[in-house]
Amino acid sequence: MITTDMDVQASVEKTDGVKTKKSMLTYLTRILRYIYSHANIFFVCIKLTTLTLFLIYIAIPIFVRANQWILPKVVFSNLIRWPPFINLSNPSEFGLNNTRNFHLEVDKDVTIGAWHILPKSMHIDNVNIPWDAFEDELDNGKQIFLYLHGNSGTRGSYHRVQLYNLLSKLDFHVVTIDYRGFGDSSGEPTENGVVHDAYFTYKWLKQRVGDSKIFIWGHSLGTGVTTKLAKKLCEEGDRPAGIVLESPFNNIQEAAFHHPFSSPYRMLPWFEWVFVEGIGEHGIFFNSEENILSVTPHILILHAKDDYIVPFHLGEKLYMKAKDTRSHKTGSVEFISFEGHHGYGHKLIYKSPELPQIVRQFVSHSKTSQVP
Repeated sequence: MITTDMDVQASVEKTDGVKTKKSMLTYLTRILRYIYSHANIFFVCIKLTTLTLFLIYIAIPIFVRANQWILPKVVFSNLIRWPPFINLSNPSEFGLNNTRNFHLEVDKDVTIGAWHILPKSMHIDNVNIPWDAFEDELDNGKQIFLYLHGNSGTRGSYHRVQLYNLLSKLDFHVVTIDYRGFGDSSGEPTENGVVHDAYFTYKWLKQRVGDSKIFIWGHSLGTGVTTKLAKKLCEEGDRPAGIVLESPFNNIQEAAFHHPFSSPYRMLPWFEWVFVEGIGEHGIFFNSEENILSVTPHILILHAKDDYIVPFHLGEKLYMKAKDTRSHKTGSVEFISFEGHHGYGHKLIYKSPELPQIVRQFVSHSKTSQVP
């Protein structure tokens, strides 16, 4: 009997096929034995997975829709602060020297906490400026930044303090507040309420600054406060010298839709009805793309491309809206982007070595240009 190469190859392939089938059967047998011997653990894992999915995709949306009061708490997150126990009445504990802590009564039942950081040129080693002299210095010719922070935390949050220091080193006064319900301020935050807090502070400053210029700097949620405040001031004929929008969004609905916490729910057909539309039902819109149309001073927008809290494209949308409505009767709008490899994200733009020069140029341009 003659055996050909083809016969040998076929025999080998048949043998390999048999071995493969045996290996698969052996593997499946081992899996079944493992499941059988660990049946309790296996079924507990299935139950836990099912329960987790039920809580995430069914129970939580039902709870939120039935308890809409929770949405403003999420938007403002004013109860979230780190570190949890801090003494805002002593700014030196945050590394802020020559800083005055004070309070403003903005409404009958609402008092807000504030800090006033003096320009660097006024810092004198081992010399404490009297508290009552701080207000007198507001009209000393140095420009003023009113800083409006984002959600969660307080005016003492680390990244905010670093920006105060930067602006102070550039020789500006810095005044910052905690909105109602934040930090040591009383009351509960609402959109109109926090804007009123900022408006009251601006008017308080305006009475004390003489010929000095006031700039408004908003970050994150504070950009929504800033644009709405600036619109109101411009409509009154009391426009600020300029506004800076750091990590801004175009409106709160799109910001909520693209927030990383919402990512597990976006695929659900009822996502917008439960979470996004529910925010508007509480009067929270922060519609910056509409408000910015009435803002006539110079506008500077700062946004990092690796911002995953407020995505970069939302800042671009706001910029394009503002840019399309600029005219000879308004100031300019400038958009400065920061590449993702710097790692600035949502809160660390203050680290940019270019930022001091960017701010200097913006202030200089705003001071020398006259908006009709």
